Amino acid sequence: MMKAEIVPDTEYAMREKRTPDAPLQHVRVIEHVRRDKWKAEWIEPNPGLVDYVESSQLVCLWKGHKAFLKEEADEQRLRKHNQEIGYDPNSPLTKAVEQVFETVGDDLQFYKGVLSGSREALERIKARAVAASLADPFVAYKDRKGVMHFPFDYALELAQKFTTAEPATVLAGVEATEREWSRDASRGEQYIVPLLNEYRASWALLRQWAGYDAAVAQRDAEIQKLERLVWDAVYALQKAGLDSEAARLRRAIEKH
Repeated sequence: MMKAEIVPDTEYAMREKRTPDAPLQHVRVIEHVRRDKWKAEWIEPNPGLVDYVESSQLVCLWKGHKAFLKEEADEQRLRKHNQEIGYDPNSPLTKAVEQVFETVGDDLQFYKGVLSGSREALERIKARAVAASLADPFVAYKDRKGVMHFPFDYALELAQKFTTAEPATVLAGVEATEREWSRDASRGEQYIVPLLNEYRASWALLRQWAGYDAAVAQRDAEIQKLERLVWDAVYALQKAGLDSEAARLRRAIEKH
């Protein structure tokens, strides 16, 4: 706990080591000694023992220790799930998801494979992503402060749906960043080259989710179709003896 949160003559749950498997000890804080040191009296185990503890060893109010342990177990279950599905913090997939939630502009945070935020913010993003039917996974949980936490595969699916629904929102930042980093690299700023190469794979994924590749292919097909129509018109003009008009149209095609 933070020093400012601790109140003398109050009972707390204490851990000698901040690891999830360390047992909780029931203590009553007597007084502040100095810096992060407090004098405490043990209630269980070793009732009556008086010793010194640090602020960081006090994990929660004793009356809330059951809720604390439940939240801790929920968090461990979620992170175990992420490990089992192959979450990799350094993969292009993870970087793509990070970039999506950096652009949504709402009270959601994606950090270390976990998507967290208020239920209200989540529902707003689901509505924008046309993902109202996306159900909470079994490992999702609400912490003691009312914040929801979701695993990586849920965050990934929501990020994909959001990018498909609002491609311009996501790709605007991608295009701007890529232009800036490419410009810096071309000016000889070599430190940016590894970063540029690292992120290009995630940008490719975002463009796929946005339907960018399909849109480009469709555009190119339309351009080819129009070019064929224009060349047909050139041949028709020549056949009709309108050579000057045909030449003008040919020059326009070749120019572009």
